[in-house]
Amino acid sequence: MGCGRATSKSTAIGMILAIFFTVLYIPSVVAQIIRRARKKVPTHRLALQSLDPSSELRILLCVHGPHNVPASINFMEISKGEADPGILVYVTDIIELTEEISETLERGEGVHTETVEDTEVTNAFQAHVLDSGEGITLKRTMALSTINNMPQEICILAEDLMIPLVILQFHRRQRQDGTFDSGNQGFRYVNRKVMS
Repeated sequence: MGCGRATSKSTAIGMILAIFFTVLYIPSVVAQIIRRARKKVPTHRLALQSLDPSSELRILLCVHGPHNVPASINFMEISKGEADPGILVYVTDIIELTEEISETLERGEGVHTETVEDTEVTNAFQAHVLDSGEGITLKRTMALSTINNMPQEICILAEDLMIPLVILQFHRRQRQDGTFDSGNQGFRYVNRKVMS
């Protein structure tokens, strides 16, 4: 009888010690494995790839019209960071090549910027930069093309200007009651193609 109790006591003590050391030892082993794995696998910060933090951020900010200006200005404000090096923003009017504009081109009159470019957009952005746009350099561009060729036009423009970040506006507008209209399906197509 005495031998059986001693064996059961020693088994119980052994089990308690095994559980105790398992609880202490296993988490430290797992932590060590995780530390070693993190050293071997390079981590990437959530940032633009290959962007030098000491150089200015170049952004192609596409707009469809004056209704995109408030959100675009807010985006510029949260993106600008410090005044030095700041950001360079190319505000780009995305304009569908219509028959009216096409006829102007065929007559040899050229495309007049006031015909296709919205001066209200230009004035709003320039006013913001003059008011509180320290660290923002603003330039204007235009992507004038048919809807089918617009994605390629935007991508070529971004490549030519060496732009790492292209911002596209949502194809639908929000109404006063908070709902969205049906939107421009052409711009929806453009957004999808540029993203792909």
